[in-house]
Amino acid sequence: MISGWKEEIQRDYLNFLRGHPKATPCELAMHLNLSEGCAIYWLTDLAREGKVRITGLELVEEDTASFEPQTALTPQRAAVFPVPGPAPTPPEDY
Repeated sequence: MISGWKEEIQRDYLNFLRGHPKATPCELAMHLNLSEGCAIYWLTDLAREGKVRITGLELVEEDTASFEPQTALTPQRAAVFPVPGPAPTPPEDY
């Protein structure tokens, strides 16, 4: 593993959250160009370490939402942040 990689990821999250303290996982994911699931994973890691506080949840009723992987996290996402298509491929030197 690369030394300091976790701290660098956490720093990116915390820097965004300092400017957007009430951001949603979807907004964070869009800003960092990550999947929403990845954003949630790291947010829970930060919460376990006491660096962020998760203050809200929203129940998704089975009969009102599709349970596809992308929409199960935030059913209203498409209305606010439409998905343009496949994610871009990172550069080779990434």
